[in-house]
Amino acid sequence: MRYEFERDGATVGAAQWEGPGQVAFDLEDESARPAFNRFFEREEVYLGSGYGDAEDGFQTRRRDWTPWEFERACMAFARREGYRCKRVPNAAVENRA
Repeated sequence: MRYEFERDGATVGAAQWEGPGQVAFDLEDESARPAFNRFFEREEVYLGSGYGDAEDGFQTRRRDWTPWEFERACMAFARREGYRCKRVPNAAVENRA
C-alpha cells in the first residue's frame, strides 16, 4: 500500500507500507523526512471492544502497524500538514537501494 503526498501541485513524496512497523519513504524534499518519521513512528490509543482486551479496555499500537492504521495515518498526516494524498500502486520493493 502506497500513498503520495502533494502540496500546491508539487509532489512532496510517498510513503509505502511494507509490513508491521515498516514504512519506506520516497521523498522529493528531504527536509520533510523528520516530520514523516515522527508521525508514523508514534503510537495511537484506541478504545477496545471490552471483550478480550486488557483490563482497562484500551489498545496502543503504532500508526504503521497494520494496513488499516497506515491508511488512516496517511489521511490524518495529510490533513495535519496541508498535503493532498492519494493511494497509488506500490513501488517495486526489490529495486530500491
